[in-house]
Amino acid sequence: MPAASFTVDPTSLGLGFGLAGITVSVVIALLSRIGDSSRALPFWAAAAVSLTLGLESGFLQDVLPPGIGLLIANPLSVLGACLFLAGVRTMVGDPVQPGQLMLISLVSAVTSVLFVLVWPQVTGRVLSQLACLTVVTWLNTGVLRRLDHGYFHFPAKFLLITNAVLFAFYIVRGVTVVILGDSISASGGPGTKAIVFVISGLLILSYLKGILLICFAEKQTLLRRLATHDALTGVFNRLGLRDALTQWPDGHPGTVTVFDIDHFKQVNDGFGHETGDIVLKTFAAALQANCPAGSVVARLGGDEFCVVEKGVPQTLAGEWIRNLQDQLPTRLELACPTPLACKVSHGSAHFTRIADEFSSALHNADRALYRSKSARLPLD
Repeated sequence: MPAASFTVDPTSLGLGFGLAGITVSVVIALLSRIGDSSRALPFWAAAAVSLTLGLESGFLQDVLPPGIGLLIANPLSVLGACLFLAGVRTMVGDPVQPGQLMLISLVSAVTSVLFVLVWPQVTGRVLSQLACLTVVTWLNTGVLRRLDHGYFHFPAKFLLITNAVLFAFYIVRGVTVVILGDSISASGGPGTKAIVFVISGLLILSYLKGILLICFAEKQTLLRRLATHDALTGVFNRLGLRDALTQWPDGHPGTVTVFDIDHFKQVNDGFGHETGDIVLKTFAAALQANCPAGSVVARLGGDEFCVVEKGVPQTLAGEWIRNLQDQLPTRLELACPTPLACKVSHGSAHFTRIADEFSSALHNADRALYRSKSARLPLD
């Protein structure tokens, strides 16, 4: 009795990888709904779905009408890369123009149609896929370099390596098809096609895993920002101030200045906390706009803020503080319907070594602030 032969159906294999990709895409989509919404995560969820559907269309070429699988797969793959690009650019504060994404996707779709109509043989299909992957690689390489920091370092590196391996694999496949002059399966049958599907499927799933890692990295970044930044004004809170000062160059002197808004309690009592919040946000924005580059701005609590700047000014009331005081009446009058909250008090102190002297310098600056304030007006 002859032994039963084991055969692999490439289409079923491709369908399995496609379903696995859809599962990962669903996880990414669900992750984008957890906690505070992010502008980038929805882009990445849509990118994962688009790349997965493109992958599945490519795997189902044999059961779809001739050329239709490729006609769907290539534009979806490029669209997925564009959506990923949009997510990264949005996250780093440099959103991509919608017209650019539409142009790239349109060119990809037109190119795929031309390949299917003009060069429908397997050689044309493979070269079309390679052209599509070239665009994807070009887009990804540029944006992933912008993520090579903090929580994003490992997933960005992982995606770059995966993209490089996938690109090299499709180049080898394309060269093989061109040399053979016929379907790659003609030299090895369904088994060869199954191997191609396994390799490409694993690489695409690895790419989707990289997107999932980036989603987790952004969630970590968002949670870290919530822990280290003041939710109202966007500047550092006390924890963020402590973390930021751990990056201070050892042995470099600096100056810490503490600010307090005059009569702020009367603003809250007379006009409500919503007006008080507007005053706080306006003052924090004025601090960030006027303080020297590289300074650390933090809200210590209530209406008290501090700025830590590098170096020791010739006078503790630096030029930027005088500019701030000149601007504040206009800024705060627009924020509050009373002239009471149009001035701030401040006190400064310097330190030579931040690890040993910052705490005492902050205390001295706070005492100088209240000495200055009590000399000019009664305390709130």
